[in-house]
Amino acid sequence: MSGMAYWLTVYCRRSVRGIDAAALAAGLRGLDPAAPAGEDYQTLAERFDVDEAEVAPALAALTVVASAVGWEVRYRADPAARPLTIHVWSAPAQVAEELDEARDCRNPPPLAEQLLGAVVEIVALELGWSMLEDMGVVLADEAARFLAQRGDGVVADDEARWRLVVDGAWHALVDDDTAGRN
Repeated sequence: MSGMAYWLTVYCRRSVRGIDAAALAAGLRGLDPAAPAGEDYQTLAERFDVDEAEVAPALAALTVVASAVGWEVRYRADPAARPLTIHVWSAPAQVAEELDEARDCRNPPPLAEQLLGAVVEIVALELGWSMLEDMGVVLADEAARFLAQRGDGVVADDEARWRLVVDGAWHALVDDDTAGRN
């Protein structure tokens, strides 16, 4: 993974290859009752310190298209603007390489380490740095939440924060010796 981008990675124990662009778009719009996501973008924008005035234009421009690597999520009015790129890696060698990198660089807590043993596919959401300050980060987090539910996955980011989705809600995973300090 490149240092020129910020990565949010979903380590899936069930494949998400059967999800098409329309299903991902529906998930981001809160239209998949089996995998809650995209339900309250105003609150989510506030949580990420994104100007709430960006929410409506981003949702109006929101499109998901299939790409050679997985999907592209476009949310800006400018069609030339960099999209959120979602990579799907299913090849066993690539999955093994990414799992090794996760163990080396992202320090998985014990529960995450257990879950990584059953990973069959990896979904990596690639954000440009400017996306961490606009609706890109919000949409990426919701895409990760949706895909983690559909793929029975555990999620990590470039700051080595590990999370699971339980009953539609994020739950942070922490080492036993750090529990209670968050």
